Amino acid sequence: MKTIDPQKPGRFERSLSMVILAVLVIVGGGIYLRQFSINPAVIALRPESQQSASSSTIEPAAVIDTTGSDMIPFSPPEHFIPNTLYEKIDGRADLYLASGFASLSAQRFTVQGATGNWIEVFVYDMQTPENAFSVYSMQRREEAIPDDRLPNAYRTENALFMVHGRFYLELIGTDTDVTLSQSMGTLARLFVEAHAGVSIARAPGADLFPAEGLDAGTRQLITANAFGYEALDHLYAAEYLIGGIRVTAFVSDRQTPEAASALAGTYRQTLLSYGATIVDTQPSPAEATVLQFFDTYEIIFSRGRYLAGVHEAADLKSADRVARLLADHLEHLDGK
Repeated sequence: MKTIDPQKPGRFERSLSMVILAVLVIVGGGIYLRQFSINPAVIALRPESQQSASSSTIEPAAVIDTTGSDMIPFSPPEHFIPNTLYEKIDGRADLYLASGFASLSAQRFTVQGATGNWIEVFVYDMQTPENAFSVYSMQRREEAIPDDRLPNAYRTENALFMVHGRFYLELIGTDTDVTLSQSMGTLARLFVEAHAGVSIARAPGADLFPAEGLDAGTRQLITANAFGYEALDHLYAAEYLIGGIRVTAFVSDRQTPEAASALAGTYRQTLLSYGATIVDTQPSPAEATVLQFFDTYEIIFSRGRYLAGVHEAADLKSADRVARLLADHLEHLDGK
């Protein structure tokens, strides 16, 4: 008698298995081929496909239009907003963000026909001329040389820095080559011409300081925490050269005489709490306070809507001279 092995598949089972295996092979082959032919509807949903077909062939606008010059773009333009600024200038982003930064556009340019050197242009939109001047002045290089051919601009060995309306610009070359230096001027002028509507004749705060003894290139706008005191914001500072001694003067427009007088009082009390002492002398500006803080002198007063004074002066006589000049100037300015 023939014994049937219950574990051994029969003819029907074998046939069915072959059919199923064949179907799986066909389905697998279809999937493999299908991956190379994506549905156009799926492609259309991708972000990069949202533009029209014609727009994909249009190059993005250059940061500076160099048409008609010997300068050409050397890289595509880059654009950054507040939450991506650190990607371009990590380590310096906080200064810009605290000063009203809106956006940064950057791009490299080179002289047509040249391949070895290039200039990278940074255009910071700071929203207001005051914000732009603040970052321009706060980052001024020690080796700065004023560029008289451009308003509110200076140069270093391989760079040009300038402020134009609400924009702060840095143009940095890969070399100190004379041609690159000239090209920086070309790019800067092209930008100014393209943004003539935002031009300003004078730097913000330029009228706050008397001209006698002033080193105009040292003017700064400190938007927050001036001299380490949180309440001192939107403060302009500049250096004077009196008898060979440098003295820092400061002015802040507080909008009303009451606000200026109140801030002068709180700033004075803060310095006293840190160990400053009142100098027993009659200062030239009426109602001013002279303080000695370690081996330096601070003079604090208000004139109308302005808080003003002298900061960390090494010589009391020179500090007094600058304070008198500043007080007379502001009194005249406030009376206009």
